[in-house]
Amino acid sequence: MRTTVYIIRHAEAEGNVYRRCHGQYNALLTTRAYKQLPYLAKRFENVPLAAVYSSDLFRARVTAQAVAEPHHLSVETRPVLREIDMGDWEDIPWAELPHTWPEQYALWCARPWEAAPPHGETVMQAGQRMLDGVRAIVRENEGKEVAVVTHGSAIRGMLTIAHGFAPEPMGEIGWGDNTCVAKLEFDENGNIDVVYENDASHLPQEYSTFASIGWTNTKGIPASPQIWFRRADPKNPQDVDKIVGFMRELHKNAYGTDANLDPDALIRDVERAQKVSPRACTFGCLESGEEVALVYLKTWWEEQPEIGLVGGFCIAGDYRGCGLSGQILGQAISVYRALGKRELCARVAEKNMRAQGFYHKFGFLQRGEYRDENGLHYQMVKPISVE
Repeated sequence: MRTTVYIIRHAEAEGNVYRRCHGQYNALLTTRAYKQLPYLAKRFENVPLAAVYSSDLFRARVTAQAVAEPHHLSVETRPVLREIDMGDWEDIPWAELPHTWPEQYALWCARPWEAAPPHGETVMQAGQRMLDGVRAIVRENEGKEVAVVTHGSAIRGMLTIAHGFAPEPMGEIGWGDNTCVAKLEFDENGNIDVVYENDASHLPQEYSTFASIGWTNTKGIPASPQIWFRRADPKNPQDVDKIVGFMRELHKNAYGTDANLDPDALIRDVERAQKVSPRACTFGCLESGEEVALVYLKTWWEEQPEIGLVGGFCIAGDYRGCGLSGQILGQAISVYRALGKRELCARVAEKNMRAQGFYHKFGFLQRGEYRDENGLHYQMVKPISVE
């Protein structure tokens, strides 16, 4: 008697686009994810699933619901199916790791099967944990077909074990795109036949996460730059010049002039914001340390306590269109989610069409208007809390 288990990676989530380490950190799905889910559901509509299981993390649960609903099944969540525990690296930008944890990150890149983030676990430990959970599901569903929705690193470790590989060839398995599927068959003795793996053929190219971030194959790395974030020091004259320079550029792009920018008032506001969170004003930096973006958050603003207000996002001209926008948004969400905010709000100038396009792309919706000395603004709002 053979039991069939479909191992499914969750749809595109914040960490995939914002380039942050999201292991067991509970993050939301992206707007693209909700375009991926109907194709995943369609793939399974004629598969006689007896049950659907999921990690208890939001991104997996919502993906599992899309698979289960056409079959009128409920989703059973099990924490054992969670992603790798990234320990001290949780919600840290990937690009920051070589700066803050150079030795550990070098080992992670060279020998990922034996490298664990501080206070975390290895890919192989996560894979074995998940496989143990899948075996328990198989015992409960002998002779049936079931779906299990889980996470990329845990799947990679589990497939390495399922193939009977030593850990070192783990790289041969590669990475599966979001919503990719592996089909495993278990016999009555617990032996595993990996029928296929990392199959995302149900996704149109325009909805592929890998295609959107420049992965050319399942073993590649993103082609677009990745940035890490350094606190901007309002007591450092060089940093002050850079903060003001970015904000001048932002004003010129938004209003055609920087006449209403008061540098002294701006720096006072930055100091006030950083008393609430040291990450309220940060530079986005390349590996070299070059500052190519500014993220300024008005964390002192408390007129609506559940909302975090954006003070300004700006990317240096040479790096616009290179995939940095999601990363600066991810930094803002990280800061405000840690502060307990439920929504993120940006005030976008009426004539700043480029900025409006940015916010629409990332799922912001207009909710009201705001007017100041610079004119009319649309208030663009995005939920950021994870229920």
